[in-house]
Amino acid sequence: MCRLLLAFVPLFFTTHVSAADDVLDRLRAFTMDLKSFTADFEQSLYSADSELLTNNIGKLLLKRPGKFIWRYEGDDGQEFISDGNSLWMFDKELEQVTVNALDDRLGGTPLVLLMGGVPLEDQFKVTPLGDSDGIDWVELVPKDNSTDFESLFIGLNGNGLAAMELRDNLGQATQIQFKNFKPGAALDDKQFNFVAPEGVDVIGEAVQ
Repeated sequence: MCRLLLAFVPLFFTTHVSAADDVLDRLRAFTMDLKSFTADFEQSLYSADSELLTNNIGKLLLKRPGKFIWRYEGDDGQEFISDGNSLWMFDKELEQVTVNALDDRLGGTPLVLLMGGVPLEDQFKVTPLGDSDGIDWVELVPKDNSTDFESLFIGLNGNGLAAMELRDNLGQATQIQFKNFKPGAALDDKQFNFVAPEGVDVIGEAVQ
């Protein structure tokens, strides 16, 4: 089993009811009330044996409902852009863009958490785990057994979203740590209108 952020969280402890209610209220506020935010992130993928496979940094911009840019740094870094209707996946190295309807890629995935607007209890079993080093952790287990991941761990601190850890069905774990989290950021809708660069292959069509 991967020993990542949550290796330092004692999963067997008892959480006070008031503390558990508080972190659940904060999680609901994050998913239902917060309209926009920006953050820098560091994303690491670990094998089932806790071996580091990849490490990337990037920037996340999100405006609800449904708009986001998830951008990895580097000349060959990928970009994921949504205007609320369509999701573009831009692979710079392959010079290829794949377009899907956002709804087709959203249900039962961690994107539900970031997109907001849907009560988490509708799609996940939600369990507060407690505090570790100033971060309050919550475990989300999908109710739909057909998803590609087994569980998702969300870490909140005084600034907002601090970390996420995704455990997939192959035993791998994706760890994402957020920095410079800025809630309520002023974001123009035009930022989320993706135009494919000239010469790039485009697979699929945008939803009008």
